[in-house]
Amino acid sequence: MIYHKAYTRTDGSFAHGEHDMESISHMFCYVPCMSQALKDHIWAQLILGYTTKQIYDEHKTIWWEHVNANQNMTQHDFIQLQNIAYLDWKHKKGNWCLYTNPTISIQSWVFQHLEDVFFFQDASEINETQVPFTIDIQTTTQCESMLSYGHNGAIFMDATFGTNDMKFHLFTLMGFDDHCMGVLLAWIITSMQTIEDLIEWVKPLKNKMLSHMPHWKSSCFLVDDAP
Repeated sequence: MIYHKAYTRTDGSFAHGEHDMESISHMFCYVPCMSQALKDHIWAQLILGYTTKQIYDEHKTIWWEHVNANQNMTQHDFIQLQNIAYLDWKHKKGNWCLYTNPTISIQSWVFQHLEDVFFFQDASEINETQVPFTIDIQTTTQCESMLSYGHNGAIFMDATFGTNDMKFHLFTLMGFDDHCMGVLLAWIITSMQTIEDLIEWVKPLKNKMLSHMPHWKSSCFLVDDAP
């Protein structure tokens, strides 16, 4: 492998090969670091809307051109799809993460979107009892859909696990419109999933509906599995 002097970090240190002081053991042979120039190129493509797969396919095309031309290999030729996906994750995180402290970031987001949050409870401990983190989100459009299709209609709840670093649970509420098409009604993110915890956010959701329509009532509430 040829270690090119242009592949360096902003501080001038090598970003590849045995000269990369941030590499761990022999892993630099298989997971080489990207140069800042390549990172900037990938981030620019992500901002333009290209998917990680499209960026990787372009990279493979260039790589084959190098192989067919018998050019020297560089660390960029060993970049994999997961390396690009990691940059995509960092890019997306930088868009929604307001502060490095997740607690402050969430509280700030809630304060900026009070009209879309019908219940928020930060994790804490009261009288030696652990209070779970819970944030319930419902946009104006979703509220109108729940008033229209949730009244005398079925509401479905689906739970998704392991989608975030905190291992919080994501609950999605859905209903059906007049054409039997699924309609999103609300999202609930919480650190717990017991019956008692579910009641804590179901009550404020029901109260919100009743404040808009005093006679509002769903015909049934369905879940994919009992907690």
